[in-house]
Amino acid sequence: MTHKLAVPIAAVLSLLINNASASQSISSIAAAAAIHAESQAIEQGFDGVAVEIRPLDSRISLNSCGQPLAVTSSGERTLGPVSIAVSCSAPSPWTVHVRGTVSAEVALPVLAVAVNRGDIVGSGDIEMREQRIVRSLVGYLTEPDDIVGKEARKHLAAGGKLRQSDLIAPQIIDRGQTVDLVARSAGLTVNMQGKALANGAAGERLLVRNSSSGKRLEGLILNDGTVLIQ
Repeated sequence: MTHKLAVPIAAVLSLLINNASASQSISSIAAAAAIHAESQAIEQGFDGVAVEIRPLDSRISLNSCGQPLAVTSSGERTLGPVSIAVSCSAPSPWTVHVRGTVSAEVALPVLAVAVNRGDIVGSGDIEMREQRIVRSLVGYLTEPDDIVGKEARKHLAAGGKLRQSDLIAPQIIDRGQTVDLVARSAGLTVNMQGKALANGAAGERLLVRNSSSGKRLEGLILNDGTVLIQ
């Protein structure tokens, strides 16, 4: 004997309507974008990452995704303004582009006091301070060793981040100055003297004239003012 299960038509219609009206929540889309943006920044080595997602249009109506949402970034930027695509491929494909801003906290050396143009920055002039950033630090000085001993190219206020262009290596050799020359080859070191043919700072290359032979030589200025002939 065959048994048939009778189901009220009203119940069937209600089930169909509920399934058809099932929608993906706006908050789940925003959360997926925020998690992705945060993980991207953390993978780049940033700490204290915070993500602010712009509010999505509340009128958006999307079918509920039957699988985990796919999230991709538009572009390679991880800090600052970002655009993130949140997508679903089944049962009904859709994609929403979410915009937000990503920031991170870093400890940066900043000036503890104002420094005038031409001043040499000392170790007591800087301090480490936590700062929130929304862009990469390309062009900024992030290590105290890159600051101490450098000369300010302009007046610099206290508390601000320092750019590479704010400081220069101080001039330690004047044109016409007698300088010590060092040449090294095959384990041998030869010391001599010469005359600088230009001004120079540590780390720069300098033309000199050998005082004994009169030959023009080129070398690297060391921190102590010695010129290493190469």
